Amino acid sequence: MNFLSTLTIIIQSLIIIITVLIGVAYFTLAERKILGSIQRRKGPDVVGFLGLLQPLADGLKLFIKETVIPSNADTFLFLLSPLITFVLSLLTWAILPVGPSMVLSDFSLGILYIFAVSSLEVYGVILAGWSSNSRYAFLGSLRTVAQMISYEISIGFIVISIVIISGSLNLTYIVSAQKKNLVFNSIIPYVFNVYYFNACRNK
Repeated sequence: MNFLSTLTIIIQSLIIIITVLIGVAYFTLAERKILGSIQRRKGPDVVGFLGLLQPLADGLKLFIKETVIPSNADTFLFLLSPLITFVLSLLTWAILPVGPSMVLSDFSLGILYIFAVSSLEVYGVILAGWSSNSRYAFLGSLRTVAQMISYEISIGFIVISIVIISGSLNLTYIVSAQKKNLVFNSIIPYVFNVYYFNACRNK
């Protein structure tokens, strides 16, 4: 792999990461605006025109906040654990097709890649609780990990049904198969609704 191809991959990765972060920020702003209108109030409208700079102000406030580290914590691992979870959540976007031939890595086993990356996220959570050297934080992280694993099992069965219908583990092929296979429009929404109600019941 030469320097030019490496630089291209890095630029494409940065474009995906920045797009995802900005998209999440403004979806959050839209949610706050909608909730505000439901409750007959304006929502965020102070920072920028109609509050459009509010996500940037929230992000800046998050970065300059004082980091509270427990006195008995393992400082390195305590600061590393949220970074692990954050990086793993962004790694999933490497194989998600966002448009025709618009994917960073067209991986043939994309579904297995998503399962592998999402299952690694529990280590960031359990590491945060363990490195804090507090039994209460550790118990809370154990509870969170148990919830994450239980949700992974149920959603794994749903994804397996998608793989069976499409006949492939490649996400690009699965997206293109939805144009031809009407089963996606009839069975899959029902299956996801069942998963949603089961997840709400287990909370």
